[in-house]
Amino acid sequence: DVLLAKGRGELDVVAQVQRVPGYRIEGDVERMAHAALIAELAERVCEDRHPVDGVYELTVTALDELARETDPRRASAWFLMTALDLLGYAPQLMACVSCERPLAPKPAAFSAPAGGFLCDSCALPAMELVPLPTIKVLRLIASGDIETYRRLKSLAFINSMSSLSMGKYPPKAGDGAE
Repeated sequence: DVLLAKGRGELDVVAQVQRVPGYRIEGDVERMAHAALIAELAERVCEDRHPVDGVYELTVTALDELARETDPRRASAWFLMTALDLLGYAPQLMACVSCERPLAPKPAAFSAPAGGFLCDSCALPAMELVPLPTIKVLRLIASGDIETYRRLKSLAFINSMSSLSMGKYPPKAGDGAE
């Protein structure tokens, strides 16, 4: 924790420093890569001298989770999903992104350019459907609740989120996505 004060010219002055707990990721290249991803995203969303409320706290929580999580991808996935929501970029998961009607509890089409799921009326016939279990897991993660996230056992949601954000679709039923 560092508090900077505006100094003369372009240089800032360190006004206060507070040590925060370290994270046990040294020597683990995969965890270090995920920590770098989290830190870089946190740094990029905050403009110089214009902090975004909640980003620091979210980053600290994510790094703590990264240190304790057995699979670092889960901590990164939670951080990314929660950061998207915090910054106002989270996909629409509860209602059709086009007509805003609540989604029926069944598989639905996802449109990355539109920013969320589409109902049967708004989806194009050629669009593949995202399985309902995947939609439910995405909703759980999007809640931002760290305790709910910790109870999730499946890692298939990471692949689903990555695929959805790239405009691709999740794995078919029977390959671990349920």
